[in-house]
Amino acid sequence: MNSISLVARREFRAQTRSKASIISTIVMAILIIAGGVLGKFLLDDEDTPEVVSATVGVTSDTAPLTSYLEDTGLTVVEVSGDPAEALTDEDINAVLADDPSIPTIYAVDGAEDLELVTELTELSTSNYLLTETFGDEATAEVKQEFIDSQALTVEIIGASDFDPVAFIVGVLTVSLVYLTIVMGVSMLAMGVVEEKSSRVVELLLATIRPRDLLMGKFLGIGLAIFLMVAVYVAAMVTAGAIAGVLPDINIASYVPMLLVWVILGYIIYASITGGLAATVSRQEDIGAITTPVIFLSMVPFYFAMFYVPNNPDTLLSQVMGYIPFFSPFVMPVRASVSDVPLSDNLIAIGICLLTIPILAAIAGKIYERSILHTGTRMKLTEVLRNK
Repeated sequence: MNSISLVARREFRAQTRSKASIISTIVMAILIIAGGVLGKFLLDDEDTPEVVSATVGVTSDTAPLTSYLEDTGLTVVEVSGDPAEALTDEDINAVLADDPSIPTIYAVDGAEDLELVTELTELSTSNYLLTETFGDEATAEVKQEFIDSQALTVEIIGASDFDPVAFIVGVLTVSLVYLTIVMGVSMLAMGVVEEKSSRVVELLLATIRPRDLLMGKFLGIGLAIFLMVAVYVAAMVTAGAIAGVLPDINIASYVPMLLVWVILGYIIYASITGGLAATVSRQEDIGAITTPVIFLSMVPFYFAMFYVPNNPDTLLSQVMGYIPFFSPFVMPVRASVSDVPLSDNLIAIGICLLTIPILAAIAGKIYERSILHTGTRMKLTEVLRNK
């Protein structure tokens, strides 16, 4: 264990003291925060006028609300027939129908000023009911309690559950996991081959077991990457705070789970890479090892990015979330766009934890049998046949 920690510390220091690594991490963090500043300007509504002109249609049933709606600044027009048909008029933002005490708002998905119309309709409904129930005799406390107790039904025609903030969080999450895997695979493979090509590994193996050497490199590089990822996550949280979208994200539960999946993603993909990298002896041949692994990670990456956000709770998304090579991508994205039960995360994590020792044992065997081989690349079948 002492030899493993020595190798891990050496690798960690080498990675964290690299000027290129430090500069790239700082630049990336600055760009992320700059994105939050840009988001603040795009999402900032301080320049929006306090009173927005909006037009609502009222049916004969909700006609008693007309004067109260007009008092709030809304423009009211009478409509007849199906409320959905009235929405074909581009000048109408929404249509109010049914019982005036609990009206239903009909609106096209994405209708302009729908939030304002909803708020003003709630106010108008409350004022109408106050007048009908209490007249001018109610105290301010009674009126406020009455207003707070009112319910309003909103029916969106052609509604979708798309949440842009949740989608952006999901995309950033899956990109962060993919970036971690690509960095881990590349850095670990380069480190293994560099030691092998320079013959340094022959000196190291005189005092340390092959598997301990691989484990030390794996842990040291992993800790360095995790530190970079932590900086990126902190920058993302800062950017979210600047942009004002943090209230839409449960940071306290989401970020720790994201970091868990980042760690598991690195372990699953990079562990097997360390063993495979030992089968080559030249830096020029690293691509033959890293490319298949990176391409393998692209399958769950694109699945999580393009399928899961629109289908987070389908059977396919749930099943793929339990497959170890897919879990680090699928589960965080599901959590960003849907309420994923804790049991689903625990099951997926448990399956990953059961898979990791198997991958580690295979990687250790490959590394042990091929690290001292020089010359041409060893075929995997040849490595596994060796005793």
